Amino acid sequence: MKLKDAREKKRLTQEYVSRAVNISLKHYQNIEHGITMPTVNIALHICEVLNVDPREIDEWKDRRPSV
Repeated sequence: MKLKDAREKKRLTQEYVSRAVNISLKHYQNIEHGITMPTVNIALHICEVLNVDPREIDEWKDRRPSV
């Protein structure tokens, strides 16, 4: 699931989520667009606000080939 899709499903704005997580709007936008990886604490807080499992967010999945 894309972070943007999870946010839109809850009908929340980027500004609302950024304020709820206590980060700047620009930082949240960079996370949502995959430009920046959030810290574990921020990622968990975002998922708490969006009520989603962090393992389901596409932008944060491990892209390394399995060995």
